Amino acid sequence: MDFVQGIPNLNMTDLAVSAALTNTSPQLPISWYFDAQVYALEQKYLFACAPGYVGHALMVPNVGDYQVLETRHNASMLVHNANGVEMVSNICRHRQAMMYEGRGHSKNIVCPLHRWTYDMEGRLLGAPHFPGNPCLNLGKTPLQNWNGLLFNGQRDVARDLARLGVLQDLDFDGYMLDRVMVEEYDFNWKTFIEVYLEDYHVEPFHPGLGNFVTCADLKWEYGDWYSVQTVGVARGLGKPGTPVYQKWQEQVLQYNAGQTPRQGAIWLTYYPNIMVEWYPHVLVISTIIPTGIESCRNVVEFYYPEDIVLFEREFVEAEQAAYNETALEDDEICRRMHQGRRELYRQGREEAGPYQSPMEDGMVHFHEFIRREIAPHLSE
Repeated sequence: MDFVQGIPNLNMTDLAVSAALTNTSPQLPISWYFDAQVYALEQKYLFACAPGYVGHALMVPNVGDYQVLETRHNASMLVHNANGVEMVSNICRHRQAMMYEGRGHSKNIVCPLHRWTYDMEGRLLGAPHFPGNPCLNLGKTPLQNWNGLLFNGQRDVARDLARLGVLQDLDFDGYMLDRVMVEEYDFNWKTFIEVYLEDYHVEPFHPGLGNFVTCADLKWEYGDWYSVQTVGVARGLGKPGTPVYQKWQEQVLQYNAGQTPRQGAIWLTYYPNIMVEWYPHVLVISTIIPTGIESCRNVVEFYYPEDIVLFEREFVEAEQAAYNETALEDDEICRRMHQGRRELYRQGREEAGPYQSPMEDGMVHFHEFIRREIAPHLSE
């Protein structure tokens, strides 16, 4: 059975047609963006059962490397030890202090408060001025590794993504982590995913991105727990829409020796909140983390081929500037949508516009997913 229950072998690009045939709409009620019960159900049935992305193995490429994880509120860190890459607690067993911040390299894990010292596998080596070793080791969490992305959730990630058609495009071999960026937003997390999953706004609201990619040849791919958008290159990158994107497009063409990239972008969404993005010579992983009913955090990781990270800083800086320009525009879209929905919620009004197909088909798929996972539990 495919994604839409009761309709075998449905082509996912026909979701809008399916909704019309069944006289239903997958649009989410306005209250689902503000209701405390719905938020609690999302935490229980979406995020507690989610894939649980924690970070990428490239965060800690060498033995002795560590990376404190923003996706885990800094309470855990990836370490590269003799066993490979593992996730250990970043909270000292003595007085429960956070020990490390950011990235680094160390022979052992040492709490700065009282110098309790653990090896890179989390075993306590020593506690100053204690007559013996208290034997309080740091907790470790098993991880799944898919294409270098590390998960600690309940989903079988390899099974969920087994039929992913763009897998080869999302190959991190030869790439390096350059930067992790964290952004805080004042709107419901679903709004961010909705905007990410629709291309209808790209041309009118993104002058830079809208002249870098073209949605005229938009292609969708779907699975039960994911969707993928693939878009082409706009006019051979010959007509930039903003000065920021002009620098980025010049860097892409220069690195490509004047050749146009084969595509403009690939955007994978692994539900409920993980995004993997392909751009020419760039891979980006974003994780939206709800921090409240009307707030969320986006943890963004930028990866590039090793030679670009080490020797092509102009490329890196131009790409991140373009990415951030588009992110600011998306933030405005999300805020406007959230403000409008909040006012409708205050007034007790319910409104929902139609989906534009094919450019908003991904939003349809996401709404169907949310309803499938949450609606059966509303009576709890």
